[in-house]
Amino acid sequence: MKPRLSRRTIATLLGLTIGTVLLSCTEAASVPALSKRDPAAFKVGERSPTTSEAEAAGAAGPPLSRSRLVRCQGAGIVFKDEEKTQADRMMTPRLRQRLMRLSGLVKRRWPEVELRVTEAWDEQREHGKLSLHYEGRAADVTTSDMDPTKLGVLAQLAVEAGMDWVYFEDATHVHVSVRK
Repeated sequence: MKPRLSRRTIATLLGLTIGTVLLSCTEAASVPALSKRDPAAFKVGERSPTTSEAEAAGAAGPPLSRSRLVRCQGAGIVFKDEEKTQADRMMTPRLRQRLMRLSGLVKRRWPEVELRVTEAWDEQREHGKLSLHYEGRAADVTTSDMDPTKLGVLAQLAVEAGMDWVYFEDATHVHVSVRK
């Protein structure tokens, strides 16, 4: 009679074998270790949900004036403010709340990095005709170190932060938006 191995013993041996093979493959092929990969990271052009921005966050309405928006201060967020008017700090309360959540997730993921908002409310009408930036419901974000390799994970963190629509638009930023 042959001795039988328990399922637990077989699973342990199989796990050790696979782990050894994976370790030797990653070392030999200069592929990042599996623990450093993030399978949830977005790829450029990916969006969540996969519907249009108008379907997920609502159609654009008339542009809002500065007096109808709130100011986002502190919260570990860096604002680009290329207009020198602080317009990028102006937004709806819902967007502010979600950006503050996202800032916390960024800090937890990369302790030395902060969330960076490159564009939020657009008072100069530089976006498309139906842009949610005119209502303070959209923002373009990156990280303070401007590392493009972090953007796929940043997009996933934006989903976790409760953004209503997330779009990894290009290699320079992630576009996020919220409902009214």
